Amino acid sequence: MAIDSKFIIKFLQVALACFILGVGVIFFTLIYEKKEDVSGIKPYSEYLNIPFKLDDYATIQWSDTKIRFSYYSLNLNEASDYDREDIKSVKVYKPGETITFHKAKKFSHLHTGTTYYLIGRDTIDTGEIIDFEYHYSSGLSPFSIN
Repeated sequence: MAIDSKFIIKFLQVALACFILGVGVIFFTLIYEKKEDVSGIKPYSEYLNIPFKLDDYATIQWSDTKIRFSYYSLNLNEASDYDREDIKSVKVYKPGETITFHKAKKFSHLHTGTTYYLIGRDTIDTGEIIDFEYHYSSGLSPFSIN
């Protein structure tokens, strides 16, 4: 029995469709990012709703590119006064002031791995209430608790 040319064409079409689908799945896996709320999981829950006293200056900065969860991020040990088009310092904390976080989130990406963020809320000088993110290393206390 000879192989029909229509069968070969159908087989090649199915093989090509499977190949394209496979490449699409691999591409999606490489660019896929997962954001997850870990507020109820230890040790992240231990850092929430507790005022952390700052030992040094800290600055909340706005950036025109969203970092992970917010356009605002907290930078420790910095009292910057940026006022550029792409980055602005919107609030500076002095030593002894406190910061409280209300959420913890996890960001996973095949390319960068898994990172953890504490999410805080504060009112900036304009009166706007903002959520800001603070990237920290898992298992380490973000600040000294006083």
